[in-house]
Amino acid sequence: MLAALLRKITRNPARNAPASFLARLRRDRRGNTLAMMAAAMVPMIGFAGSAVDMSRLYVVKVRLQQACDAGVLASRKAMTDTSISTPLETAASTQGQTFFSNNFRTGWFANQTPTFTQAKASVNTDPTVANGVSGTATVNVPMAMMGFFGVQTKQIRVTCQAVFDMADTDVMFVLDTTGSMSCVPSAALNCANGISSYTRSDGTTGYYNVESSGSKLEALRQAVILFDSTIRSSSDPNTKYRYGFVTYSSAVNVGRLIPRQYLQSNVTYQTRRIIGDYNYGGTYYQEFSNDYNSCPRGQTVRRPVTGYARSSQWFGDDGYYQARNYSVYWNNGKCAATAQPLRPLWRYGPANWDTTVFLNSISSGSPAADDPTRLDGSTSRWTGCVEELDTTTGSSFSVTSLPDDLNPDSKPTTATNLWRPMWADATWQRDGTAEQDVKDDAIGGDSSWGSPSYNYSYRSGGYMSGNGFISCGMPAQKLKVMTAQNVRDYVYDADFKALGGTYHDVGMIWGARMISQDGIFAADTARWPGRKDPQRTIVFMTDGNMAPNRPIYGLWGVEQNANRTGGATDDGTNYDNHVARFRVVCDAAKRKGVTIYVVALGTAITPDLTYCASPGQTYQASSTQQLTDAFRNIAQRIAMLRIAS
Repeated sequence: MLAALLRKITRNPARNAPASFLARLRRDRRGNTLAMMAAAMVPMIGFAGSAVDMSRLYVVKVRLQQACDAGVLASRKAMTDTSISTPLETAASTQGQTFFSNNFRTGWFANQTPTFTQAKASVNTDPTVANGVSGTATVNVPMAMMGFFGVQTKQIRVTCQAVFDMADTDVMFVLDTTGSMSCVPSAALNCANGISSYTRSDGTTGYYNVESSGSKLEALRQAVILFDSTIRSSSDPNTKYRYGFVTYSSAVNVGRLIPRQYLQSNVTYQTRRIIGDYNYGGTYYQEFSNDYNSCPRGQTVRRPVTGYARSSQWFGDDGYYQARNYSVYWNNGKCAATAQPLRPLWRYGPANWDTTVFLNSISSGSPAADDPTRLDGSTSRWTGCVEELDTTTGSSFSVTSLPDDLNPDSKPTTATNLWRPMWADATWQRDGTAEQDVKDDAIGGDSSWGSPSYNYSYRSGGYMSGNGFISCGMPAQKLKVMTAQNVRDYVYDADFKALGGTYHDVGMIWGARMISQDGIFAADTARWPGRKDPQRTIVFMTDGNMAPNRPIYGLWGVEQNANRTGGATDDGTNYDNHVARFRVVCDAAKRKGVTIYVVALGTAITPDLTYCASPGQTYQASSTQQLTDAFRNIAQRIAMLRIAS
């Protein structure tokens, strides 16, 4: 056995040699896991380190993108120069840089040297127009773990872009053109310059308050034009937008826009009519002829047979309209008579007049209508203002159950409840709501103020029309696509003038009606084929508080006589009723998805104006510059500043 062991040793001499460290380590299994773990740490550090640093890079990049977006949004909002050929103005660039820095702090996650650059951009619009701001942001981020593998710093770069862009949009301007708009913005609220007459574009006589240099009306013109230019610079070629205009005071000029089927052909006015004759003065003797056979002996003959005349073969011209009753008899070979002069007895109150010819007279070339309240052959033409549909008196209304005159969606079908043409020449004042009988010789002139009130109609040339008690302003404009020149032409039209008292409800009723997608103008407000519904907006501008005046002839007739709104005898009640109407129509418009912006020029934002506006959409301006700024800001909001996708 010993011999065999010796032979084995001899055949394997290496077994007797000292073993190396690695050999011993390979054969020795004690503590092997420690070595294996140590070897595995290198790739594990790589995996874990990359996960940690990639997470850090992701968080930093997200924050950098947010800061970049905030910067260009702020910059674009502050940018006023939209020419692509000029650099981004300093104010806008500074605003953008400030927002970027506030949203991305140096040193956060150990970041280093963040940068943010901005430039104007033209996005899907006229290449010469800058409607956007583009930005680029970079930052260096040191690696927390990957430095072990030689990756010390990683740079992150993001881009961003903000543009003014807009959906299809309808904008209805509801503009106060009352008498105080003729004054400068710093003038007192009750300011109104002197009134003068002019020839309207339709050939009739109109009146207006003479504008001061730098008037509120001129500020309004500039603001509307700037609004339009802001919208144009913010929209791309595919954007559709339409404008409409309602100028208001105590009435609105919408007659040319209302389809004829909705206009009433027999209307009850606060007017006067002849109800008979009365004897005027004493009788006298008159001879006619010596023809016995042609003498109507024993009869009383009226001349003229019907109506009245200033002069005829029967009697001389005494300067007024008269008739005569002749009690005829034969006297000493002559046909003679005892003559009794007659004059008309007028009844002041509601009366119905056929308006067919009067409605047609608005068209050029159509004949004027005879004035049924005068004997001198006077005629008149309709200038386009209307009286409202039937209504409910009082100061409490439900937006879900509105009377016809307050409903933006009204489509009247009853022949006795359609819109009525305002007939100023045929409308007369009287004391109170009761009818009043007046002898013709008791009626004086109406060129200057005096009493009694029945002297006064609202005709051109009279005291009432010459002092703003009736105002029929610039014809309204339905929603339509308008060029920049169209907009300028509208606000600088010869009829775009100031006159009359402030009735906010009048303007808002017709502004809401003309933008409603369900009323008589639905065809004008419909979406474009193949496109979504437009966003609908009312821009309501006024320079004063509600100021109804009961003797004014306006949308509800002469309120002190007709009492259609319930405030005929009390100014406070009249005011409350009109405020209630204004508020509920604002509710009705907003309920239909219309956004209402309210701008007050030279006056405070009252609780009623705040109530009317959509939340946060009121602006107060005390100067032309502030008014134009307000209109620009509204246009920018409508244009929807956004991040470009």
